[in-house]
Amino acid sequence: MSSADEARARWRGVLTPLVTPFGEDGSLDLASLASNLRWLLDRGADETNTVLLAAGSGGDFTSMSLAERQDVIRIVAEVNQRRIPLIAGVQSLDVRECIALCQFCEQLGVDAVQISGPFYYDGRPDDVVAWMKQVARHTSIGFAIYNNWYTGYNMPLDLVDALLDLPNTMAIKWSAPTIEAFMAGVRRFLPRVAVVNNTFNTVTGHLLGCRVFVSHWANFFPEFPWRVQQLMDSGCYQEAQRHLDRLMVPYERLVAQIANQTAGEGVFVRPLMAEVGLRGGCSRLPSRDEVVTPAIRQGFRDLLDLARASH
Repeated sequence: MSSADEARARWRGVLTPLVTPFGEDGSLDLASLASNLRWLLDRGADETNTVLLAAGSGGDFTSMSLAERQDVIRIVAEVNQRRIPLIAGVQSLDVRECIALCQFCEQLGVDAVQISGPFYYDGRPDDVVAWMKQVARHTSIGFAIYNNWYTGYNMPLDLVDALLDLPNTMAIKWSAPTIEAFMAGVRRFLPRVAVVNNTFNTVTGHLLGCRVFVSHWANFFPEFPWRVQQLMDSGCYQEAQRHLDRLMVPYERLVAQIANQTAGEGVFVRPLMAEVGLRGGCSRLPSRDEVVTPAIRQGFRDLLDLARASH
């Protein structure tokens, strides 16, 4: 099992939520998934700038069966060959399925699993602790605790402290409803585990000590978040913020037009992947690709032109 010290030392750069491609008939397109990951590696993804996330929210785990999730994680692990830190999503409404995914990932040599408490019912602190302890009894794989407050339960800081006491816990993927709560969590957790910044407060997180931040951009234009990381690592925080704003402000506007009409994350990444020649495939319900209008696609083309001009 990897340790929190190893995660703090080794995890750097952009946590990339890999998109899971589906065919027009809804079938899983593992060949495209492998091809897309090879493209990212060929562009320069390595352990100094990238951490991979397979079968997470951006990979539409909620629309896949247990066997499909295992296939996705297996393909990513096989292509990656342990070159880059790999996290796999194991969230589930069935603790037995969560345990099965953890054990599967442990056998594959996955670095850690992204894990949250049950996310259908509203949260109870002791329920979350009991869930995590039950999973930990059956696996020694490292846990990256996930506070997915925007779709499930917002974990109080005291609850997170209890989860960090579990021997499996090596990281937390952290976000919070307010910047104040986010900052309080980073300050509190970073001395104990690696903290992955899952907010748009990228520069603030780095100033506080986070060395990994989440960005979908690595699926289609990794040079952008890699450049942000380089600027922050060099202490050029104002330039990093300007670079972020130049692309993220128009990007967020386009994403909002999609998110206002349909659920999911892959649905707003796939059009950009297609624009750079990758095979993002189709979405499964409830995500509906038809909400991506020609005007939105043109907006994405213009955004990519701006990104290329900025690099």
